[in-house]
Amino acid sequence: MDKCRLCGRETVLELSHILPKFIFKYAKSTSLTGHIRATENPNRVVQDGKKIPFLCKECETLFSGWESYFSQNIFHPYQNDEKDSFDYDCRLSKFLASVSFRVLLYSFENDKNDFFDSPILKHAPVAINNLKEYLLGNNPHPKEQRQSLVLLDKTSDEINDKNMYLTRAIDFDVMTTDNCSFDYIKYLKFLQLCPIKIKTNRGWRTARISNAAGTLCMKDQELPDYVLMKMNQSIKLIKSQRGELSSNQKDKIEERIINSVFDQFN
Repeated sequence: MDKCRLCGRETVLELSHILPKFIFKYAKSTSLTGHIRATENPNRVVQDGKKIPFLCKECETLFSGWESYFSQNIFHPYQNDEKDSFDYDCRLSKFLASVSFRVLLYSFENDKNDFFDSPILKHAPVAINNLKEYLLGNNPHPKEQRQSLVLLDKTSDEINDKNMYLTRAIDFDVMTTDNCSFDYIKYLKFLQLCPIKIKTNRGWRTARISNAAGTLCMKDQELPDYVLMKMNQSIKLIKSQRGELSSNQKDKIEERIINSVFDQFN
């Protein structure tokens, strides 16, 4: 028996995904190789993302409802190039907050000393509690932890590391700078941000999601410089990790890509 990370009830916990399973399922089904690789070890195939005992059955069901809303109404239509503008209701903010809550709490519990500088450390429990109270319905607003969501796409038809990162990468992290800390969550053509503690709203306003209703669309967004810096660092990481694939893995990937191309014409 353990405590549910959301409601605090002592019970048998479900094996929960930190990032929703439908993200990895889509990434795998649309990959030329048919597999997803871990960024920390490119020779290891990932099946469906990190899973840990995290939520009770009731809270897992609560999160699943918001995941279904996002998956059906926004994620798949945008990934499949069916729509680039979406009217949304409060369930979008709830879904994003549920993902930010999982990423932040998981990082705080497992990698606190690696992710959080001491000046920022005291703000993480406050942010976690704000998200928790919002998700449980005890507060109508997530307070400082208002969610941001950016729709991404490739910048050209060229096949390069930048376009690969913008459209295919799955990446989550807790970032800290000299005066701020935030969740950075990137899944395929979506970039999600959640402030933990920031000193200025500059760069955060245009991508904010209302906790009530609004319209999400593909447009130029103003983002803080440190977010853009993180994206550029991740793009460079893709290039460096390509050289870390073993010869055996490179041969397997090449074979799967060739077979995938042939299958499309047969």
